Amino acid sequence: MEKKWTNIYLEKKNVDITGSCDLHIHSGPDCVERWGDTIDIARVAVEMGMRAIVFKDHFRPTTHKAILTNRAVPDIDCFSLHACNHPQGGINYRCVMMSVGEGVKVIQMPTMDSLHQHSKPKQGHLFTHFKFGQKVEPISIYNPGTKQLTDDLHKIIEAVIKYDLILSNGHLSPEETFNLFKAAKKKSKKVKLMVEHPNGNAAFTHDWVKKIAAQGALHNISYNACNPLFAGKHPREAAEMIKAVGPQHCTLITDGGNHTSPPPAIGMEVFANMMNFCGISKKDIDTMIKKNPAKILGLK
Repeated sequence: MEKKWTNIYLEKKNVDITGSCDLHIHSGPDCVERWGDTIDIARVAVEMGMRAIVFKDHFRPTTHKAILTNRAVPDIDCFSLHACNHPQGGINYRCVMMSVGEGVKVIQMPTMDSLHQHSKPKQGHLFTHFKFGQKVEPISIYNPGTKQLTDDLHKIIEAVIKYDLILSNGHLSPEETFNLFKAAKKKSKKVKLMVEHPNGNAAFTHDWVKKIAAQGALHNISYNACNPLFAGKHPREAAEMIKAVGPQHCTLITDGGNHTSPPPAIGMEVFANMMNFCGISKKDIDTMIKKNPAKILGLK
C-alpha cells in the first residue's frame, strides 16, 4: 500500500516534541500578517502534543490573547508577555503593572524600539514598516548619559521578583543584557532571566553567551534565525552555540508565527530534529524543549 507523506515523515523523525514548551510565539491579530491567530496556533500545538506556549507581540500585551485562548483551547497552557516598546508605554512601571494585574508571565525589555535595535549597522530599524512613517526615539534602559538603570526599570525588576515573573532581555545588546541581569540578581538570586534568539544576533558571541549564562539566564535558541525565509542562518550555528554554552542553559524557541513559515508547533518539531541532525542528543533536546522551559514557567 502506498504510504502518505505524513506517515513516511513520522517514521523518519528522531525527536518527539510531546510535552514541549515554546517560550516565544507571534500570533494574530497583529499589525502585520501572521500565520494564524492564537486559537489556530494553540490548536495545532495541542495536536502536536505540546504542553505550553508563550504568546509575544511587539506592541501590545498578549494578556487578553492568552486568557481567551486558554478558554477556547483548554488542553494547553497559554502564557502572555509584555514588551516594553513605545505603544506599551516603553519602560514604564505603571503600564507593566496593568499587565501584571491581567496575569502576564514575561516582562520583556524593548525590542523594535530598543537602542540596540536602532543601532544595528546597515540595518537601522528592523522592519521599518512598524514605524508607520513616524520618527521613533530609541528606548534606553539607562538614565541619560549614564549606565544606571532608570527608576522605573528598577521598579519593574522588583515587580518581576515579587510576582515570580520572567525577565526577558528583548532586543537589548549583550552589554545591556549583562548589566540588566546583574542588577536583577542583586535584588534576588532567584530571579528568572532569559535571552531572546542570541543565535540570530551576531553581537551575541559565544563569550557573551557564556558570560550571561553564568548569571543564571536561559538562552532561547531560535528556529526563526535558521528559517530560510527569515534570517537564513545555518542550523549548525545554533547547534554550535548550544554546545558552547551547554543545553542546561538553553531552550529551543520557534519565534514562530510569520505568515511565510509553518505553524509554530510544526516549526518546533522541525527545529528539534534539525538540532539532532546537527549533533545535539535527544536527551539534550528534551532538556531544552521540556525541562528548562517548564521550570522557568513554573509548571510542575
